[in-house]
Amino acid sequence: MTGLVYKEWKQNRWYILSMILCGFLPLIAVLLFRSESPEHLDSLRIVGMLAGFLAAGALQIMVLRGDDRKLWGYWITAAPDGYRGFLRVKYEMIYGMILLFLLSMQMTDGLYCAVAADLGMTDAADISGIAVPLVFVQTLLRAVDIPFYYRFGSKTGSIIKMIGMVVLAIVISVALMFLMDSWDSVTALAKKLFTGYSSSLLLAGMLAAIPAVYVLSYRITCRLYLKGVEQYDK
Repeated sequence: MTGLVYKEWKQNRWYILSMILCGFLPLIAVLLFRSESPEHLDSLRIVGMLAGFLAAGALQIMVLRGDDRKLWGYWITAAPDGYRGFLRVKYEMIYGMILLFLLSMQMTDGLYCAVAADLGMTDAADISGIAVPLVFVQTLLRAVDIPFYYRFGSKTGSIIKMIGMVVLAIVISVALMFLMDSWDSVTALAKKLFTGYSSSLLLAGMLAAIPAVYVLSYRITCRLYLKGVEQYDK
């Protein structure tokens, strides 16, 4: 297992460390564009946070690159730790990258708010609360991405996942059309869920559910891995 950890660090250390830079993007956005939009600094921070979210997600996927090779699949299956140990290290590494991204973003936002308070900028909002839901979404997306990658390979897996997401988007759109007549009730329910005590319960539920989904994704990938190896090109 130690050898697998060293291999992943050696190959992907720059992707891992880049999570810190992604967390700093809200601050970078403010520093770059503060003169053009001095009255919209909080909006710039949110845009930077979303950019960091997208960049971090792309980099997390890139650490899977090169694993969809038949020769590697056979070799790691015969290795002492086996493909389960390899997949476990991969999942743990990506989860660690997500947590590093969250930590970097929270520290950056806290630093910004502290400096803003010292400068008398009382209107600087704390946007770190947005980071936690974003990290939940990021973890959920990786829980979907990884099984598709190892079962079908990078190209085919991406196509199948995209088709699935389009179908899901269509289903959600149709459902929303049917709910248009009771849209006020849906909006009221959403506000109730995301405010006050209900928001705390929802956050607690997500804290428990998302890691469970991630572990389930690992178990699914373990079941599908050998089938995927047989279909890899080389």
